[in-house]
Amino acid sequence: MITIYLKQSYNLLKENRFVNGISIAGTALSVAAVMLIYLVYQVNFSAYAPESNRYRILFVSSLQACGSDGHPINNGGMSHKVVRECLYPLQTPEAVTAFTSGDLPVNVHGQQFYDKYAIKFTDDGFWKVFDFTFLAGGPFTHTDWESGIRKAVISDKLARRLFGTVEAVGQTLRMNYADYRICGVVKEVSRAAESSYGDVWIPYTANASLLKDNISYCEGTTGEFQACILSRSRSDFEAIRREMLKLQSTFNASLTGTKLNYMHSPFTQWQAVLGTNGFSEGTVGEWLKSTGAVILFLLLLPALNIIGITLTQFRKRRSEIGVRKAFGACSFSLVEQVVIENLLTSCMGGLIGLLLSFGLLSLCKSLFFSGDVSLTHDMLIQPLTFVAAFFFTLILNLLSAAIPAWRASRMPITEALHDME
Repeated sequence: MITIYLKQSYNLLKENRFVNGISIAGTALSVAAVMLIYLVYQVNFSAYAPESNRYRILFVSSLQACGSDGHPINNGGMSHKVVRECLYPLQTPEAVTAFTSGDLPVNVHGQQFYDKYAIKFTDDGFWKVFDFTFLAGGPFTHTDWESGIRKAVISDKLARRLFGTVEAVGQTLRMNYADYRICGVVKEVSRAAESSYGDVWIPYTANASLLKDNISYCEGTTGEFQACILSRSRSDFEAIRREMLKLQSTFNASLTGTKLNYMHSPFTQWQAVLGTNGFSEGTVGEWLKSTGAVILFLLLLPALNIIGITLTQFRKRRSEIGVRKAFGACSFSLVEQVVIENLLTSCMGGLIGLLLSFGLLSLCKSLFFSGDVSLTHDMLIQPLTFVAAFFFTLILNLLSAAIPAWRASRMPITEALHDME
C-alpha cells in the first residue's frame, strides 16, 4: 500500500511541478534554518576528536572564594593549590587534568619575526582525558611534568609554519624568551574544541608564575586554572561530586578566613548545552524559551505557507475523497495516504535543506563562532545529524500535510461529491 501511495505521489509531483517546486523550496529553507542552529550546537557540544569523551567529562571552570561571614570575595579560576589538594587526589575518576591558556610570541632561533599563538599550560593527565592524534613523537610524561622540563607538543599546522614539515620532534622553539624542545606533533585542533584547543601544549610546571599562590589574597585559592575530570562512566558523576565535596570540606577546614565554593561546577556536557558555565546554571525551561522558540518559529512559518499550498491541491481532489468515503474509506486511511504522499516531497526538501545548511555554516561560520574555527567532517557529519534532519522534516511534513488532510477527510460526502458536477 505504501508503495502505491509513493507512486501516486511521484505522479502528482510530475503533474504539479511548479506548486511542488515551491513546496520543496519552502521545506528546504525551513530545514536548512533549523539544521543550521542544530549544527552550531553540534559543533560546540557533540563528541569528536580530540574531545571524543565529552559525555564522560565533568567540567570545573570556576570557583567562589567566600569570607568567614559567607559573603563572596572573588569569582574566578582555581589556584594550583586548589588543583593539587582538591582535584588531583580524586580516586573515583579515570583521569584529572588542570590547564590554563594564553597567547604568547613563538619563533625559532635565527628568526627575527614572531607571531603569537595559543599556548595551553597543562599536565600529563591532559593526554589521558583527550585523545589527540600524534603525527610524530608523543606527549610529555609525568616525570617531565613533575620536573618542569621545557618540552612542548605542537600542532602540525604550526610545525609546517615553523619548520616546513611535521617531522619536528627534537627541534627547538623559542617562547617568551625561553627554549622548549618539541617532543610531539599532533593533528590540528579546531577552536570549537575549547578545552583541548591550542597551538602549543607545555607542562604548566615550566612556568614558575603559575605555581605561585597569592597567599595574601583569599589564602591562595584563586588563580587561572580550569579542570576536566574524566569519569569511567557517566554513572560515576554523582560519586565524583560527593568525593569533590569531601575534599573541599577538608580543604576549607585548613583555611582560616576563606571558604571555597565551586558554585555550579562541576557540570556535564549536557548542562553546558543548556547554558551552564560554572558561574550560572542553565535550565531546560530557559533553553526552550530562547532557542526552542526560534526553532518552533522556523518550522511554523514555512509550514503555514505549505499548508496553504496543500489545501489548494486538496480542493482539486475533493471529489476523489468523496468517492473513497462513499465506498467506506475511513478518515484515518485518507490522512495516512496524504501524509505518505507528501513525505516524498518533504524528504526531497529535507535533503536539499541539510546540504544547504552545511554550505551556509561553512560560509557564515564567523557569525556563529569566535575566531577562525575550522570545521571537519567529524564535527559536521554524525549519525545524529541525519536523525535530526529527518526528525525536523517529519515534523514539517506532519504540520503541512496531516492538518489539511484531516480537515478534508472530515468534509461531508455530499459536499465532496458535489465537486464532480
